[in-house]
Amino acid sequence: MKLGNKIKLKEILDWSGSSVYGPKDSKALQYFNLTSISTDTRTIEKKDFFIPVSGENYNGHDFIGDAIKRGASGFIFESRFSNRVAVWRDKIKSDIWNNLVVLETENNLNFLQDISHHYIRKFNLIVIGITGSVGKTTTKDFIVSILSRVFNIKFTPKNFNTEIGISKSILEIDENTQFFIAELGMRANGQIGKLAKVINLDLGAITAVGPSHLEFFKNMEEIALAKSEMAEFITLKKGILFLNNDDDWTDFIEKRIKCKVLKFGRNNSLDFNFLEKDMDEYGKFSFGFYKKDKKLAEINLPVSGYHNLYNACCAAAICSFLELEPGMIKEGIENAVLESKRMEVIRKGDKIIINDCYNASPLSMKKAIDTLKLIASRNESRSVAILADMLELGDDSDLLHFEIGKYLKDKDIDLVITVGKLSKKICCGFLPNKSYYFDEMGGITGKLQNFLKPGDAILIKGSRANRLESLLDFII
Repeated sequence: MKLGNKIKLKEILDWSGSSVYGPKDSKALQYFNLTSISTDTRTIEKKDFFIPVSGENYNGHDFIGDAIKRGASGFIFESRFSNRVAVWRDKIKSDIWNNLVVLETENNLNFLQDISHHYIRKFNLIVIGITGSVGKTTTKDFIVSILSRVFNIKFTPKNFNTEIGISKSILEIDENTQFFIAELGMRANGQIGKLAKVINLDLGAITAVGPSHLEFFKNMEEIALAKSEMAEFITLKKGILFLNNDDDWTDFIEKRIKCKVLKFGRNNSLDFNFLEKDMDEYGKFSFGFYKKDKKLAEINLPVSGYHNLYNACCAAAICSFLELEPGMIKEGIENAVLESKRMEVIRKGDKIIINDCYNASPLSMKKAIDTLKLIASRNESRSVAILADMLELGDDSDLLHFEIGKYLKDKDIDLVITVGKLSKKICCGFLPNKSYYFDEMGGITGKLQNFLKPGDAILIKGSRANRLESLLDFII
């Protein structure tokens, strides 16, 4: 990955507290500037500086040899692996080793974040950060589509919402960048606060708060507080936090923060609000966008689902606050290119399929079920939900899956098919005579077509690990 601007070796050492390991007589050290990096040897390019990072099931240090074979200009290693340096050197020809730049640090992830933290502060730009249990990627995509029509921007692509992805995205900023838009993911306390500081956050938004990642939190209060960690840094920057007025946790958050808040929501006298109008056969709404009681634009959503009205309103609110013309906001939302496998509504033969396989949490599952019901009703179709496990829900997993089954029953969904050991509880909460359970994908693929009828509206949704999108090939 190419950096927007080079970083001098002295800056690297000053910013990160890392040190030069060697080779001591390397001529490369005399002229070294960081110009490109890689954290993955599968995509590394010649002259990239390799930053190995570690996860639960892998250690990037195991691939240092591969990085050098692929032409890396050097690498950084964590001090706890210093005894392995001699092993790496013995495997590398001396003429190659002597032209490498090798740095040492305590923690490579902290190194990457420290570099990004200082790098972004070299530039004069506005930083926007979006978090939430649902809707953050779509909201980010809307903002990117609006701002890119007028400004030079950089943003976190795809699912680059972690410490690694955000830090790498920051390093693509250059002197022409006017806005940086970051999606901020969260799996533990302290992450959002740290990321807000790294990116030098000016404007933030919390799209919604729901029971996701409960494996890492005690309760919903902890999740809401963790999402609101960005408010502390926004207060220091004298920035703005945008909150969804219609979310159950907004009052809880607002009472515990000090920064200035602007609210968005439906049909009232909020700072920014919307009023939905028509809906097409694919569940895509048109809506009026308002600043308090003043109508600014009529907008047609390019994506299905009532919940996406909130995501569009959030994006429009931020861009209106930045004084973009209403026509530009309308154009940006209506022509936004959204991430795949997120509320993709397609026709296959005589059936309508909602492909929402990117991820799943209790809140996003309910939003998708709402959309299925809307589309089925609009088309007078039978509603079929094919659902898989929701992951990282901790001790409440069984109960939350059971509650999804009850929600399906309350929404009068006609047929439910579940895949995965956890999702059996969905069937328990639904109706036994209208649901079918398979413990793995292999059991459903050959039988799926037997459950479907002409004209069905079908929702396919589950956590990313389930790979439910493969079922599309078995729907005729």
